[in-house]
Amino acid sequence: MSNRFKLIFASAAVFILLFLGFIWVDIRNTYIELGGIKTELSQIKAEFKRYQLLAQKVRDIDDKFTQELTHAKAENNKLYNNVINGLGRLQFNINKTATTNVDDAKASELSGEARQNYYLLRDDIITKDTMIIALQKYITAICLAN
Repeated sequence: MSNRFKLIFASAAVFILLFLGFIWVDIRNTYIELGGIKTELSQIKAEFKRYQLLAQKVRDIDDKFTQELTHAKAENNKLYNNVINGLGRLQFNINKTATTNVDDAKASELSGEARQNYYLLRDDIITKDTMIIALQKYITAICLAN
């Protein structure tokens, strides 16, 4: 073999070894980066799972209080319809003084509009109370629990 061929062969071998070394370093760095990405992915998965659990708790709270609100409003409508249809009465406790006529039974009755307004106000109170209780449950179960 000639010296020229040996020199070309040696140069090619060095070039190939350097090239393979750079590829090896690049592959190693890629695996290191992949390990970091896997760690980040597992953290994201854990956070997503935690978010799903929180979202389920919120849905459970919402479902519970929506059902309670629906039931309470239905009961209020039933009471109102019973009063309107004469199946029930809306009674008030009134302190009568000596100057009032005790025999006047109509004095403690409400007009139709006042009766309707009473049940509308009662419906609003039911809604607001349920909303407040649901918000309190949300704060204690979700916000303060974390």
